[in-house]
Amino acid sequence: MVLPLGTLGIMCCSREDSPPFSNEGYCRKLSVLGKKYGIQVVVFRPADVSLDRTHIHGFIYKEGAWRQNRLPFPDIVYDRCLYRSRKEFRLAASLLSDSRDARDWTLWSRSLPGKWQVFRMLSKEPDVLPYLPPTGIYRGKETLIKTLESHGGEAFLKPKGGSQGKNTLYVRVDRESGIWAVKGRDSLNRPVERRFPSDASAMRWIGDFTKNRTYIIQPYLHLQGRNGRSFDTRVLMQKNEKGLWMQTGIVVREGAAGSMTSNLHGGGKALPVLPYLSGQFGAERAERLTEVIRRLSEKIPPILESHFGRLGELGIDFGIDTKGNVWLLEVNSKPGRTSIRQAGDPDSAVLASENPLRYARYLLLRQLRRVN
Repeated sequence: MVLPLGTLGIMCCSREDSPPFSNEGYCRKLSVLGKKYGIQVVVFRPADVSLDRTHIHGFIYKEGAWRQNRLPFPDIVYDRCLYRSRKEFRLAASLLSDSRDARDWTLWSRSLPGKWQVFRMLSKEPDVLPYLPPTGIYRGKETLIKTLESHGGEAFLKPKGGSQGKNTLYVRVDRESGIWAVKGRDSLNRPVERRFPSDASAMRWIGDFTKNRTYIIQPYLHLQGRNGRSFDTRVLMQKNEKGLWMQTGIVVREGAAGSMTSNLHGGGKALPVLPYLSGQFGAERAERLTEVIRRLSEKIPPILESHFGRLGELGIDFGIDTKGNVWLLEVNSKPGRTSIRQAGDPDSAVLASENPLRYARYLLLRQLRRVN
């Protein structure tokens, strides 16, 4: 029996269900595993925190059910909120900003800012720059036309702060016929596909699709495999029980037929990396491509921490185009674990779930040493 060290509070977003918070399955798994590491896991929503930060109305998993109680504020806060409401975002932002001055609790990890800020920072790193696709802020028709003219009539738009492939858009124009084709996913991750006979009609629709959100724009990268399906490579980097970065897992995510993205939420599936890449590029080249991805994945976390503060885990997504060029697509500070579990490596799947607890134990022990 491991002696109890403290509490890990998982902050999740609200949902209309029972229990009334997101990530229920993952929270339940951490709650059960917590005993192994001497950590009590509690779950709370931003609105469950008292104004003076002394207590929460949190949820504990006990005897097969979630029970809500008034609980002391946790020792460590693990932010797993993917915000859908502005009110919830403001409540959480207020709490997380307090963490810099808090003496009696610790933030498990900071969050990364939007894709644009991360891109701008990484573009200053000579080792990373060659793997970044040209990227800019989308500012309407002029930006889109310039990108289309510079990159073969194709462009890709994605929200600056989006996730799971939602609200993304591929745009292609045939200058001979004047026909515009757009394809993507809406805010509910449903497929969207339209054709337009003119610049004006296309731009009106794209304007309606993108309004009220800041987008970044990139050339469209041809990231399809031999079967025509989109794919990317996800690397899960996490801190371990010593507070050191480790590569927990690396998998390929292949999109559904006809999908522009490979995200699992859009119907994709996860597969072991080397067999998949060997089928695309041959075994020797697959080894070289995987080594490039592993090397970049080790470089990126300390670079990001030096600019944005201490981090605990990162999902790093790479694309490999039809010519075998590696591209860094995105870095996510709140990664999921489904792809690691689906790809069939049981050791990586266990680590993906348990490393957050191992790192929390490291932070708790460090707190105790400071106190004593």
